Amino acid sequence: MACFSIFPAMNSIPPPCFYNIQGLTNWLNNNPDYKQYFVGVYPNLYNTTKIVGYNIKNVTISPTVTTLSYNQSVLYNQQISIFKKVYSYNSNAYVNYKCSNTPLIYYTFKSYQEKTQYDSAVALINKLYPFDAMAKGPKWIVPFPL
Repeated sequence: MACFSIFPAMNSIPPPCFYNIQGLTNWLNNNPDYKQYFVGVYPNLYNTTKIVGYNIKNVTISPTVTTLSYNQSVLYNQQISIFKKVYSYNSNAYVNYKCSNTPLIYYTFKSYQEKTQYDSAVALINKLYPFDAMAKGPKWIVPFPL
């Protein structure tokens, strides 16, 4: 029996591949059934039937990141890669802890520099993904503190 629902169901953990430079806006544009959970988080998403012809599923959400130089793109992709590495490790540790009662041991940084790089990556991810709204709306689980 599974301990968690399969993503993107309620009470599920987003997989590491969910996190990318296009952010949650791109995912929502490709999965419009979930836009209802992010009313008030993004402009032009309203929870109403009073506007004639308005269908929340048809509203395109503008991306958070629109234009990057080559250097910015390389840096952002490196940061996302670092985030995914730590997230993957911690997510697996959390699932094993919850489902198998194994000790919860989160990722240990190899150096202060790696920790600093991860902190920068979390700052970027926080801009691309509104974690408070993700936890309240579809009740997705972030398996460790950011």
